[in-house]
Amino acid sequence: MKYSEFLEFHPKEADNVFVFVCDDDFLIEESRVIWTRSFKGTWLPEKIHIKEFEGIEMAQLVEEARTPSLFAESRVLFVMNSEKMSKGRIEEMSSLRGISNSSLKVVLLFSNLRPTDDWIRKFPLVVIDSLKPADATRWAMERYGIASEVARYLVENVGIDLFTLHNEIEKLKTYAGPERKVTIRDVDELVLRSESYSSFELDDAIFARNHRKAIQVAGVMLADGVEALQLLARVLRIWRQIFIGKGLVSRRSAKEVAAGAGLPPFKAVEFAAGCRKYEWKEIASGFRVLLQLDQALKSSNPDAEASFEVMLWKLTR
Repeated sequence: MKYSEFLEFHPKEADNVFVFVCDDDFLIEESRVIWTRSFKGTWLPEKIHIKEFEGIEMAQLVEEARTPSLFAESRVLFVMNSEKMSKGRIEEMSSLRGISNSSLKVVLLFSNLRPTDDWIRKFPLVVIDSLKPADATRWAMERYGIASEVARYLVENVGIDLFTLHNEIEKLKTYAGPERKVTIRDVDELVLRSESYSSFELDDAIFARNHRKAIQVAGVMLADGVEALQLLARVLRIWRQIFIGKGLVSRRSAKEVAAGAGLPPFKAVEFAAGCRKYEWKEIASGFRVLLQLDQALKSSNPDAEASFEVMLWKLTR
């Protein structure tokens, strides 16, 4: 279902364990409010990691579910990384089913589903559709009042990760001030042409196959004094990550793909989506393009900015 449809979700009162599948961290965070208000009464949301959850004895969880406290709120446990749940805890989870008037609800958070996850169908399943550029554009328009052409331009250049979009829009609104609307020129000035880029800007642009952004970032790095061979080594590292990720993305979760390529968890969804954008033939030919530029830089003195522009266009076009 679309996230907008989930806003109207009404679970059955007798259900105590739910599976929530969503690959955007921003929507997962916001969903906590939706979940807690969908249950009758007052509920305290609490987010815990799967390892912490498995460290709690199931008998303790069952006792809490059966014994409403007179002095504390009922709890909703949001269990992160539930795809790593052990077989033993999977078998125990049915103990929470069928407890009437439970004072404990458990929402198991998944970034995606795997063929081996058949056990989750024992519980109510809520699957949020992966965002598309049009969805992210509409989200920016409706949430922040951004004009459609500005929202679309921002998504094209920043990507569809909502945390990233949220941060960039907040900066843009501060930059524009309360008296005027954010414009495409503001995006150019503040987001695309800032003099200092974060350590992930070039990575993100290549993952997204955004050659215009990749060329802009590379140009700024060269202008700031980054050596051409040093910049080439960085692009090669990114390309190797895509090569590794491509081999994993069809059979591993987004977080496992990111870990395999040496990326932090918060880049997982974006990186996995980027790996799917490249075909094996393109990745192989990309290594040849990188080798050609390496040889050119070491054997002659080409125009570095022009060389990188051509190279990045070939990689990401």
